Amino acid sequence: MVIEVQGPSHYVGGDFTTRNGSTLLKIALLQKSGFEVVEIPTNTLCSPDSIKRCIDQIKSRVDIPPQGHGSVSLKSGSAK
Repeated sequence: MVIEVQGPSHYVGGDFTTRNGSTLLKIALLQKSGFEVVEIPTNTLCSPDSIKRCIDQIKSRVDIPPQGHGSVSLKSGSAK
């Protein structure tokens, strides 16, 4: 799984609507290589609640049940 946090430079005109060609190519190449790509536009990370929703979405995609305000250890991959 690849998690890509995308700022304005990933979009045409920085509008967070239309991804630019290099971003689309990169996503396509990663997917073709067998990776699942999670794209997170930075404009969706405006509050702690929105960040938690993103983390919960990622956890569900890797079969880690969402938990209160816990964290994921990158070393073990288990929820704390």
